[in-house]
Amino acid sequence: MIATRYKAAIFDLDGTLVHSEPAWEAAKRQVLDRLGVRVPQSTYDAFVGRGVRGFLTEVLGSNLTDQHRTELANEIGAAADILLPLMRQPIPGAAQSISRLADAGLRIAICSSSPRRHILAALAQLGLADRISAIVSGAELPRGKPDPLPYRETLRLLDLGPAEAFAVEDALPGAMSAHAAGLTVIGIGPQSAKPGFLEYCNLRASDYSGFDRTMFASP
Repeated sequence: MIATRYKAAIFDLDGTLVHSEPAWEAAKRQVLDRLGVRVPQSTYDAFVGRGVRGFLTEVLGSNLTDQHRTELANEIGAAADILLPLMRQPIPGAAQSISRLADAGLRIAICSSSPRRHILAALAQLGLADRISAIVSGAELPRGKPDPLPYRETLRLLDLGPAEAFAVEDALPGAMSAHAAGLTVIGIGPQSAKPGFLEYCNLRASDYSGFDRTMFASP
């Protein structure tokens, strides 16, 4: 089995384990509407899988102070606190695949751009809290995806080298981050079939049924 070649599996969260992007987009829109700022849909789409701070810098300009960016990011996070429990949905098969990997002896980690409290809430919803060995929140780091720092930090917490783990990602910034950190990257979901994504992923699956077939197939 491919899975047992590795000691750990590192999963993105939003879009990979749970459908949550509509809630995050709605939270961003609430804050920008209050500021009277309108941005095209393409800007929201471009920041799927990336941190809120980078989104705010892109939308409001590089002259945005660190303090103001933090305040606005906190506002978006507070709006997401309300919206996520109403809108977040588990991705079919994700929790079962993680449990199967854990049962096969792999350690499971989460490397997400979301704040830690949202990661923990999603893992509780999925029933996976006791399966996770390490959690990295890009919101706590100086650089987020697509920079390799989040995945390097995850490997540090696991005390593993990049050849000993693989990453599962649904969005291009995350795939770029994991690839730059030296990890094998497995794309999941429809976005992973796009040409730009394929440059950064070693394997892909349209859903978790395909993921299981790939990871647990007999040699």
